[in-house]
Amino acid sequence: MPLIYPVPAESPEPDDGTEPDFGELAADLSDAWLVEVALGEDGEDACFGPLSARAAWDLALGLDERRPQWTVSLVPLHVAGTAEELIALFEEG
Repeated sequence: MPLIYPVPAESPEPDDGTEPDFGELAADLSDAWLVEVALGEDGEDACFGPLSARAAWDLALGLDERRPQWTVSLVPLHVAGTAEELIALFEEG
């Protein structure tokens, strides 16, 4: 299953095996993150956090490596700004 995390639209496509810029994630989106795990189609979910961007990434990768059938999402807990500003972060202009 996928490992899902937010990436601003203007960010270049990451090389395989590279990690995100954790300082940039904290500065642009949030310094507190949540890891959400969907265990299967039966609706069982779990959430872990708040965590730093780096700690959330490490946890998400560890879960994804050990249980690839789970869907693991990294979610910023707080984003300053309006809905329009948040949408603009992720959509190409």
